[in-house]
Amino acid sequence: MGKNSKNRRANKTSAQKRRQAPVSLSSFRASRALDALAPAYVQWFDDGTPGAGAAALQYLKLMEPTISRYVEMTAAPDMTSLDPATLANAVAEEVSAAAGAQAPEVVDAEQVALIVDSVHSYVEFLSETGRWTGTEELLAEVLEFFDSLADGVDGQETIEIPDIPEDQALSAFTEMPLIQKATALLEWIGEGKPVTGTGALRLRDIEEAAACVGVQTKGGSKKDSAGDVLTVRSMYEVPLLAEIWAALQAAELIRVKPTKVVPFEDHAHFLDGSVAEQVDEFTMFTSLFLEQAVLRLDPEEPWERTIAAIQVSVLLAAATAEPLLVERVLAAPDHAPEEEKKAAELLTKVAMGRLEELAELGLLTIDTHFRVPPALIRCVADAFDDPSLLAELGLGESPLEEAFDDEEAEAPEVVTAGNPS
Repeated sequence: MGKNSKNRRANKTSAQKRRQAPVSLSSFRASRALDALAPAYVQWFDDGTPGAGAAALQYLKLMEPTISRYVEMTAAPDMTSLDPATLANAVAEEVSAAAGAQAPEVVDAEQVALIVDSVHSYVEFLSETGRWTGTEELLAEVLEFFDSLADGVDGQETIEIPDIPEDQALSAFTEMPLIQKATALLEWIGEGKPVTGTGALRLRDIEEAAACVGVQTKGGSKKDSAGDVLTVRSMYEVPLLAEIWAALQAAELIRVKPTKVVPFEDHAHFLDGSVAEQVDEFTMFTSLFLEQAVLRLDPEEPWERTIAAIQVSVLLAAATAEPLLVERVLAAPDHAPEEEKKAAELLTKVAMGRLEELAELGLLTIDTHFRVPPALIRCVADAFDDPSLLAELGLGESPLEEAFDDEEAEAPEVVTAGNPS
């Protein structure tokens, strides 16, 4: 459960909809114990992302009923040494109770994932902050329980993070066009560049900034695509520039102040840190860029969710030992209902175009199969291998089966409101 997983949690709202557990002595004891740990948990959880602190408090509330069930089962004097079997039963009972509160056909898969994830985060908090008081063997069994849940989700192929020597990883990252473009933009920003009241670059600076990421365009008061160079009215009309900019912000490499954008104090680790420092920085930045490029959806364009789901499915499969065939993706419209074929063809075309853009940045290779370079498998896992995210994208059952089903199963749902462009 890395920093990026916690970033996603900050945007979850379903935790606020949890039912109230009945008040009991066990509930009281669990609440008191979690209250005592709350400040340290929030500090551990909060990586500075807007809303992460509030999300940590929501997670504490979300895990409380499960911990209460555990206390009731064991009469344990504290909650810093957990019995694996009893904890598994407590999680199962709480998940069943949450599902039983609704009709079986409308069970909130995201809510179930959040229940499991919240308790998992509590165990990792105890482990990573030295508060675990049980044996190492017990801790390993508890973590193995959660790992087995993640590995066995709906039969998905497991993503195995390869052990790559740091010097090889650094070489792979520095040769990536994405890292080269991000480095050029960060160096161009230097000690700072002016921004408008909305935090965007000035029109006069868009041309130089866009050139850093390999895009030829210029800023102007009137948008014009008729000339040799595209004229845009905002840096956000240059998607790659906007995505790299947002990822630099999320990775805390740049900070946008009221009148200028400036580098964070430790941004030098990205530019010329040690091998280990640069690998860590490049890994984090790449993970955050993937989130920006794939998951930053326009709420007014519902078809964007379908395209994001396709990309996530492809990238997760591409990070496993059994990558997806390109022809399978291209054939997806053939299995859509007749009345939805045209929409499916258009959605597939747009999704393929975006996957090809990721390939141009070095994030993916496309030949007969889609494959993620070994050094980037961790980035893909950090960005997308999360049950609550998959549920949010409608991929909770099985990303590959739902996005690219064959003739024996239902065709993927095609959102036809609006037209992708």
